[in-house]
Amino acid sequence: MSSTPSSIGLILLSHGSKDPVWRRNAEHLLAQVQQAQPAAAVACAYLDWCDPPLGHAVAQLLQSHPQLTQITIWPLLFGVGKHASEDIPALVEELAPLHPEVQLRIAPAMGEDARVIGLLAAMAGGYLEGA
Repeated sequence: MSSTPSSIGLILLSHGSKDPVWRRNAEHLLAQVQQAQPAAAVACAYLDWCDPPLGHAVAQLLQSHPQLTQITIWPLLFGVGKHASEDIPALVEELAPLHPEVQLRIAPAMGEDARVIGLLAAMAGGYLEGA
């Protein structure tokens, strides 16, 4: 692992909920990424009900990691519905002019990744075997 700060940051973008316990999984994922890559510029953000919203998370990452030239926004959504196809691109389009020093990139939604589907299929197989 390089000790030089990366120029790429990551925002784990979740839906959000009024229930504060709902944040637990996203924050657990964040903690695991930070543990594996302590120098990484990574944060959580939420679409609804929870703080910080995406705009604040982008600003906070840029403040704490001024070397960033790209921030990848990874929607932690199982499928591509209105949030992934319309809402998130619209948010990024609004944010881009506010942060011309950085490229804001939207990764495919979590559930669109074949690795995630493969992991879930393996887990389903375990449940079918009584695990």
